[in-house]
Amino acid sequence: MPRQVSIFLENQPGHLEKVTGVLRQHRINIRAMTLSSSSYGWGILNLLLDHPDQGHQVLTAAGYSAVLRRIVAVRMPDRPGGLHDLLEHLAKAGINIKNAYATLMPKPGSAILVIDAENIDQVEKLIDEAGIKKLSCEEIYQL
Repeated sequence: MPRQVSIFLENQPGHLEKVTGVLRQHRINIRAMTLSSSSYGWGILNLLLDHPDQGHQVLTAAGYSAVLRRIVAVRMPDRPGGLHDLLEHLAKAGINIKNAYATLMPKPGSAILVIDAENIDQVEKLIDEAGIKKLSCEEIYQL
Protein backbone atom coordinates (compact mmCIF):
# COMPACT_ATOMS: atom_id res chain seq x y z
CA MET A 1 0.00 0.00 0.00
CA PRO A 2 1.42 3.43 -0.92
CA ARG A 3 2.54 5.66 1.95
CA GLN A 4 4.22 8.98 2.48
CA VAL A 5 6.43 10.07 5.36
CA SER A 6 5.26 13.24 7.10
CA ILE A 7 7.64 15.12 9.38
CA PHE A 8 6.95 17.92 11.84
CA LEU A 9 9.86 20.24 11.10
CA GLU A 10 11.00 23.55 12.56
CA ASN A 11 11.19 26.25 9.88
CA GLN A 12 14.85 27.26 10.33
CA PRO A 13 17.81 27.43 7.93
CA GLY A 14 19.47 24.05 7.51
CA HIS A 15 16.68 21.91 8.99
CA LEU A 16 15.45 20.65 5.62
CA GLU A 17 19.05 20.00 4.58
CA LYS A 18 19.55 17.83 7.69
CA VAL A 19 16.55 15.69 6.71
CA THR A 20 17.85 15.23 3.17
CA GLY A 21 21.27 14.38 4.62
CA VAL A 22 19.81 11.51 6.65
CA LEU A 23 18.04 10.19 3.57
CA ARG A 24 21.15 10.53 1.39
CA GLN A 25 23.26 8.72 3.98
CA HIS A 26 20.85 5.77 3.82
CA ARG A 27 20.51 5.95 0.01
CA ILE A 28 16.78 6.72 0.11
CA ASN A 29 15.49 8.69 -2.86
CA ILE A 30 12.85 11.42 -2.66
CA ARG A 31 10.33 10.90 -5.48
CA ALA A 32 8.20 13.97 -4.58
CA MET A 33 7.78 16.35 -1.65
CA THR A 34 5.81 19.24 -0.24
CA LEU A 35 6.77 21.60 2.54
CA SER A 36 4.27 23.88 4.22
CA SER A 37 4.88 26.20 7.12
CA SER A 38 2.67 27.68 9.79
CA SER A 39 2.84 31.11 11.32
CA TYR A 40 4.43 29.62 14.44
CA GLY A 41 7.74 28.64 12.85
CA TRP A 42 6.95 24.97 12.26
CA GLY A 43 5.88 23.11 9.19
CA ILE A 44 4.96 19.75 7.74
CA LEU A 45 7.28 18.05 5.27
CA ASN A 46 5.58 15.34 3.21
CA LEU A 47 7.91 12.97 1.40
CA LEU A 48 7.15 10.36 -1.22
CA LEU A 49 10.21 8.12 -0.81
CA ASP A 50 11.34 5.11 -2.82
CA HIS A 51 11.51 3.18 0.49
CA PRO A 52 8.96 4.76 2.85
CA ASP A 53 9.27 2.22 5.68
CA GLN A 54 13.04 2.51 5.79
CA GLY A 55 12.83 6.31 5.45
CA HIS A 56 10.43 6.52 8.37
CA GLN A 57 12.68 4.29 10.44
CA VAL A 58 15.91 6.22 9.82
CA LEU A 59 14.26 9.62 10.27
CA THR A 60 12.67 8.55 13.55
CA ALA A 61 16.01 7.13 14.70
CA ALA A 62 17.60 10.49 13.85
CA GLY A 63 15.17 12.20 16.24
CA TYR A 64 12.53 13.50 13.85
CA SER A 65 8.83 13.38 14.64
CA ALA A 66 7.83 11.36 11.58
CA VAL A 67 4.73 9.33 10.71
CA LEU A 68 3.78 7.02 7.85
CA ARG A 69 0.47 7.94 6.22
CA ARG A 70 -1.47 5.94 3.66
CA ILE A 71 -2.00 7.79 0.41
CA VAL A 72 -3.58 7.22 -2.94
CA ALA A 73 -1.63 8.08 -6.06
CA VAL A 74 -3.52 8.30 -9.32
CA ARG A 75 -2.62 8.87 -12.93
CA MET A 76 -4.57 11.70 -14.47
CA PRO A 77 -4.44 13.40 -17.85
CA ASP A 78 -2.09 16.37 -18.12
CA ARG A 79 -4.62 18.72 -19.70
CA PRO A 80 -6.79 21.65 -18.63
CA GLY A 81 -9.54 20.28 -16.38
CA GLY A 82 -7.85 16.93 -15.70
CA LEU A 83 -7.45 17.67 -12.00
CA HIS A 84 -10.87 19.32 -11.78
CA ASP A 85 -12.64 16.23 -13.11
CA LEU A 86 -11.08 14.06 -10.40
CA LEU A 87 -11.71 16.55 -7.60
CA GLU A 88 -15.30 17.07 -8.68
CA HIS A 89 -15.93 13.34 -8.34
CA LEU A 90 -14.42 13.26 -4.83
CA ALA A 91 -16.18 16.44 -3.69
CA LYS A 92 -19.59 15.06 -4.67
CA ALA A 93 -18.92 12.17 -2.26
CA GLY A 94 -18.00 14.56 0.56
CA ILE A 95 -14.30 13.69 0.59
CA ASN A 96 -12.08 16.15 2.44
CA ILE A 97 -8.58 16.19 0.99
CA LYS A 98 -6.13 17.09 3.75
CA ASN A 99 -3.08 17.26 1.55
CA ALA A 100 -2.34 16.76 -2.13
CA TYR A 101 0.50 17.32 -4.53
CA ALA A 102 1.08 16.55 -8.16
CA THR A 103 3.97 15.93 -10.49
CA LEU A 104 4.37 15.17 -14.16
CA MET A 105 5.16 11.64 -15.22
CA PRO A 106 8.00 10.80 -17.55
CA LYS A 107 5.37 9.68 -20.07
CA PRO A 108 4.12 12.78 -21.94
CA GLY A 109 0.49 13.72 -21.38
CA SER A 110 0.01 12.31 -17.91
CA ALA A 111 0.58 13.43 -14.34
CA ILE A 112 0.49 11.89 -10.88
CA LEU A 113 -1.72 13.23 -8.10
CA VAL A 114 -0.94 12.13 -4.54
CA ILE A 115 -3.95 12.35 -2.22
CA ASP A 116 -3.91 12.27 1.58
CA ALA A 117 -7.47 12.27 2.89
CA GLU A 118 -9.36 11.50 6.08
CA ASN A 119 -11.00 8.34 4.73
CA ILE A 120 -8.45 6.85 2.37
CA ASP A 121 -10.46 3.62 1.95
CA GLN A 122 -13.43 5.60 0.64
CA VAL A 123 -11.16 7.61 -1.67
CA GLU A 124 -9.79 4.37 -3.14
CA LYS A 125 -13.30 3.02 -3.67
CA LEU A 126 -14.48 6.21 -5.41
CA ILE A 127 -11.44 6.28 -7.64
CA ASP A 128 -12.03 2.66 -8.62
CA GLU A 129 -15.72 3.37 -9.33
CA ALA A 130 -14.73 6.30 -11.56
CA GLY A 131 -12.37 4.11 -13.54
CA ILE A 132 -9.36 6.23 -12.60
CA LYS A 133 -6.02 4.42 -12.66
CA LYS A 134 -4.40 4.06 -9.23
CA LEU A 135 -0.66 3.64 -9.29
CA SER A 136 0.93 0.57 -7.75
CA CYS A 137 3.80 0.81 -5.27
CA GLU A 138 6.15 -0.32 -8.04
CA GLU A 139 5.03 2.52 -10.29
CA ILE A 140 5.26 5.12 -7.52
CA TYR A 141 8.56 4.07 -6.04
CA GLN A 142 10.02 2.69 -9.31
CA LEU A 143 11.36 -0.37 -7.52
